[in-house]
Amino acid sequence: MCFSATACFTAAAILIPTGVYTLNKSCRGDKRYLALASFPLLFGIQQITEGALWLSFEQRAGFSIDMAAMGFLFFAYFLWPFFVPLAALLVETKTSRRTLFKGFTIIGFLFGASLYIPLLINQDWLSVTTVKGSILYESTLIYDGIIPRTTLRIVYAVIVAVPLLFSTVNSLRIFGALIFISVTISAALFAYAFVSIWCFFAAILSAFVVYIIHHEAKHPPKS
Repeated sequence: MCFSATACFTAAAILIPTGVYTLNKSCRGDKRYLALASFPLLFGIQQITEGALWLSFEQRAGFSIDMAAMGFLFFAYFLWPFFVPLAALLVETKTSRRTLFKGFTIIGFLFGASLYIPLLINQDWLSVTTVKGSILYESTLIYDGIIPRTTLRIVYAVIVAVPLLFSTVNSLRIFGALIFISVTISAALFAYAFVSIWCFFAAILSAFVVYIIHHEAKHPPKS
C-alpha cells in the first residue's frame, strides 16, 4: 500500500516510463489501444499527486494538502469510472458489447462527476488525514444518508471491472479479474483507507498493460 512519499514516487518512477513505452508501442501498432496504453502513465501521475500529499503533510502546508488531495481524487473519483470502460469500448469489435460499454462509459462519467464536482464546489466537504500508515480521504458525498458507502464501492467496482471482464479480448478479461480482486481485497481488508490503497494496487496492476499492448496492439488492425 502507499504508506509514504517514497513509495508513491517509486511507483511513479516505474509507471511513467512504462506508460511512455506502451503509448509508443500502441502508436506504432493498433491505435485503438491508446487509451488503455495510457493507464500506466496516468496512474504514475496520480501517484505523484499522492506523493506530493505526503510531503505536504510533513510540511504542514494546508493549501498544498488540499490541492494534492483534489488532484489525486480527480483520478480516483472522476477519471477512472469512465476512462476504464471507455478504454474497453475503443478496442471492442462486437457490436452488442460496444453498446454495453458505451452505457458503462456514460454511467461512469455521471457517477464520477457526482463524486468529484461537489468537492470542487464545497471545499469543506473533504478532510484528509493519515491512519495506519495510509491516507484517509474523508469526503462528504451527495449520496450520504441515501446509499451506504459499501454499496457505492460495489457500484464503483462494477463500473470499472465489468467492461474489462466482458471484453472479447482475453488479456483484458485477465486484467479485469485482477482489478476486481484488488477492489475486493482493498474493500475487505483496508476499508479505513480504501481509496488510497486500491488506487495504489491498481497502479501496480497497470503494469500488466505492457503485456496487453505487446500481444494485442503490436500490429495495426486488419481492414
